[in-house]
Amino acid sequence: MKSLKIHFVKAFLAFFFGFNLIFFQRVHFSHAQGPIDLKTAIEIALKKNLKLAQKELEREAKAYLSKAAYKDMLPSIDTNYSYTGRRDAASIVVFGHSTTIYGHETYKLNLNLKQPIFRGGLLWNRFKAAEIDVDIARMAEFQAKNEIIRDVKNAYYEILKNEKLLDEAKASLKRLKSQYEMVKSFFEASLRPKTDLLQSTVKLKQGELELIKARHALEISKNRLNLLLRMPLDSPIRLKEDFRPLIVRLPLQKLYELALSKRPEIKEVRLSIEKTEREVKIAQSEFFPRIDLTATYAKEGVTPDVSNNPYGDHENAQIFINATWELFSWGKRRDRVIASQKRLSALREELKDMEDNIRLQVKNAYLLYEDAKKGISVSRSALKSAEEDYKLNLERYRNQLATITDTLNAQERLTKARSEYFSAIALELTAISNLEYAIGKEISHVPDKED
Repeated sequence: MKSLKIHFVKAFLAFFFGFNLIFFQRVHFSHAQGPIDLKTAIEIALKKNLKLAQKELEREAKAYLSKAAYKDMLPSIDTNYSYTGRRDAASIVVFGHSTTIYGHETYKLNLNLKQPIFRGGLLWNRFKAAEIDVDIARMAEFQAKNEIIRDVKNAYYEILKNEKLLDEAKASLKRLKSQYEMVKSFFEASLRPKTDLLQSTVKLKQGELELIKARHALEISKNRLNLLLRMPLDSPIRLKEDFRPLIVRLPLQKLYELALSKRPEIKEVRLSIEKTEREVKIAQSEFFPRIDLTATYAKEGVTPDVSNNPYGDHENAQIFINATWELFSWGKRRDRVIASQKRLSALREELKDMEDNIRLQVKNAYLLYEDAKKGISVSRSALKSAEEDYKLNLERYRNQLATITDTLNAQERLTKARSEYFSAIALELTAISNLEYAIGKEISHVPDKED
C-alpha cells in the first residue's frame, strides 16, 4: 500500500511539472508570435541576459563579503577540547610530603570569547571598503544594463529599417514589372526597339535580386534581436513601433552634465577612489597598537567528560586584555601606506582622463545625431523630387517623349531616395540610442512633426 502511494505521488508530480512546462512553453511561444514593442523587448533582454545575471551574482557576493567584514568587529566565540596522555604521573614534594599534580591522562575543555577593542581603524575601514565594493558591483551591473538597452534598441531599429527597405524592394519590383509590361506591349506594337525590352528585362531581374537581398538583410537583423532576447534564432518577430524620426531637445552642455553625473563608469571610478582612501587608512592602522579582550571558561579533568579533577581546580574563568604594538619592521608599514597613496593618485588621474573621454563620446554621439537629423531633412526633400521625377518620366515614356533609359534611371533614383530616407531615420534613432548610452540615461524626445 505504501509503495502504491509513492508511485501515485511520483506520477502526479510528473504530470504537474510536465503540464506547467508545456503551458509556459505555449505562453512563451504565443508571446513571441505577437507584436512586440521596444519597451517589452528591453524588459525581456534584461530578464534573460546572462552577462547581467553574472553581474547580479557578483553584486550579491560582494554584499555577503560586506556582511562578513562587519561581523569581524563583533565578538566571536570558539571552543577547543584536548587530551594529553603521559607515561608517568607528575608529583612535587612539599614539606616532605609527595603530592601528585597531574596523572597519566588529562582532558581539557575551553570556551573562549574574543572581542577586538582597538585596531587603529582597521576593521571599520575594511567594512566601509567592502560596502563600497557592493556599490562598485552595482555600477558594473548598471553598466551592463546600459549596454543591453543600447544593443536592443539598435537591433530593434535595424529591423524596422530593413522592414521598410523590404517594402521598398517589393514596391520597386512592382514598378519594374509594370514598366516591363508597358515596354513589352510597345515592343510588340513595334513602337519601341528591342533594346528597350532588354534594358527593362535586366532591371527587372536586378529588382528581383534586390528583393532577395532585402529579405536576407531582414532575417539577419531579426537573428540579432532574437539572440539578445535569448530566443531561438528562427523565432518569428513582429514589431509594433512607429518608424519615424525623433527630436532631442537638450543642449550639448546639459548632455555633458548628465553624462558626468549619470555614467556608471564615472561613478565606479569615484567609488574606487573612495575605497582606496579607505585602503590608505587600513595601511596606516598598522602604526597603532592592537588591543583585544578575551574571556575564557575552562574545565579540566581526568575523564573524557571533564567532570572530575582530583589534582586541582575542576573549572576556572579568566579575562585577558592583550595589547600588541609592532615597533620596528624595516619600513614595511610605511611602504604599504605609500603604495596605497600612489594607487589613490593614479585613480584620480584615471578619473580626469575618463571625464575627458566621456565628454568626447557625448560630443561625437551628439554630432552624429545632428548629422542624421540633417540627413533626414535632405533625404526627405530628395524623396519628394524623386517621386515627382519618376511620375514625369513615366508619363513622358507613355507618350513616347522619353527613352526607357530615362524612365529606368528615374525609377532607380526613386528607389535609392526612399532607401536613403529610411536609412537616415534608422541612423538618427541609432544615434539617439548611442547618445543615451553616452550619458547613462534615457533622453526625452518628441516625434518630428515634419515627417
